[in-house]
Amino acid sequence: MADINQSIVVSFEREEATAKERGRAQEVGHGVESTWMKALAHWLPPQYGMEKRKYLMLERDHGPALTKETDLIVFHPHYPTGLRDEHHVLAAGVAAAFSVKRTVGRKDIVEAYEAAIALRRGMRIRGRDQQDHLVPPVFYGLLGQSHEWKGDNSTPAENVREITNELERELVAAPREGLDLICIADLGTWTRKTTVSPQRFLDRGLRADPIGAQLMGAVGEDSRVMSGLGRDYEQKNLSPLTNFIGALWDKLAINDPTLKPLADGLRFTKTMDTTVSLGTGGKIYKLSEITTPEIAKRYRNSEPWGY
Repeated sequence: MADINQSIVVSFEREEATAKERGRAQEVGHGVESTWMKALAHWLPPQYGMEKRKYLMLERDHGPALTKETDLIVFHPHYPTGLRDEHHVLAAGVAAAFSVKRTVGRKDIVEAYEAAIALRRGMRIRGRDQQDHLVPPVFYGLLGQSHEWKGDNSTPAENVREITNELERELVAAPREGLDLICIADLGTWTRKTTVSPQRFLDRGLRADPIGAQLMGAVGEDSRVMSGLGRDYEQKNLSPLTNFIGALWDKLAINDPTLKPLADGLRFTKTMDTTVSLGTGGKIYKLSEITTPEIAKRYRNSEPWGY
């Protein structure tokens, strides 16, 4: 996998000269999409097909009927092969979608968040369980070969953390809306972590540490959900692409349990970050406000949950 990661970085260097030639920006963009599609094809389940540059058909009675053009999509196995060549495809038939950039900057992260939010707000919640409200029906990510923070004193990883924390606070109204993955081939991978602390655990924390629990909003009347993009900033052994593939398998397995054996294996062999930390980032929600009061009541005495 390290070789594939290196090929993405090398292709960036090769395309950089081409990108500077007038009128060849679209050509370079299409090349970047093909590079990422080839990389994913090595590691996605064989039954999951991929296509480039599609518009996703949403499920809203009011509002936009389509997303903006999506650079790269991964189909569910059940999506009819005869419909995969269509320019417009049903969002319900898509397992994951990606914005693909040659060089990632703040603007690209903002646009990826906005696209992720528009897609999930345009899809109806499927069931009446906690997971249906917290896990998106389509995972959304941002893929880049490199980034724009190249100055001597630049801190690109910190920049990504600060930007994503800001967007979580300002744009995201529920965990299922926010961006799920960022992979920058020469920098690192960030993945969404969402945890639920049931009310009974918060009550226990309130008794043990009243001040700390109150600061976290653990006032005992509702379960808490924390969600945001995180990363193991001390991980030195994995390439960004290796980490990304492991994280993507882990997320796809949530909505497709047939993938769980290999997803578990990737995690057990540490082919992904297993200690993702949100640090001081992430956003705290009341479970009853992002699901329903009935769901919150049902889970207030359950075990902690997360993905």
